Amino acid sequence: MTSATAARADSTERSDVIRQANRLWRRAGVHRTDRQLLLTELETELRGAYQDGHSPTSILGEDSDQMLRSWAHERGMCGRALRLGLVVPSALAGIVVGLAAVLLVLVASFRGWSGSFDPGRLRFVLSFYASGAALAFLCALLCVWGALRYFGDPCAASTVRWLAALLPIGAALSTGAGVAVAWWRNFNTSTPVFVAVTGLVIVGLVLTVGLARYLAVRTMNDTGPESL
Repeated sequence: MTSATAARADSTERSDVIRQANRLWRRAGVHRTDRQLLLTELETELRGAYQDGHSPTSILGEDSDQMLRSWAHERGMCGRALRLGLVVPSALAGIVVGLAAVLLVLVASFRGWSGSFDPGRLRFVLSFYASGAALAFLCALLCVWGALRYFGDPCAASTVRWLAALLPIGAALSTGAGVAVAWWRNFNTSTPVFVAVTGLVIVGLVLTVGLARYLAVRTMNDTGPESL
């Protein structure tokens, strides 16, 4: 094997290791800036090993995944990424799925189609909305947990615990604010009022989910990684 061929083979192997490390550290919740620092250090180590005639195994050992994970964990870099772009849409998607029937009724009310849903008894109405809220709560927790577990996030369990504690409070405050706006506008069913109420509730839910994720990440940074 010529030196040029050997250099190309080493470069390919080194690139594969770098991609593997980047993927593993991203799944472990390592922040982007921390990942770049770790990747730079890893590439330097791999280049040094090649120059000394050693393979990547001399740096990473037989279990490269475990070594890379330990490398980030020992420096306290795991679980720092908030991943709001994953957590917030997952939670909102779960809420929408759970509240599908309730949302249809609310849209009908604002559009003046309230006659399409006339249960006739207050107890039925309260049970209908309560069951929708409970289902939305459970769906939100399940969607967030599933999304984070799929990506191997180390804060999946603590995020769900914080969300379970804060979501009922945030939902109650958001809904109360929306009802207050609707009352202020004399429960007008026009599109601007509907958009304002809906937007206010969504903002409140997004802030609640973001706060839950922040507290989960901060807690993990203080106590170390978890398992679920």
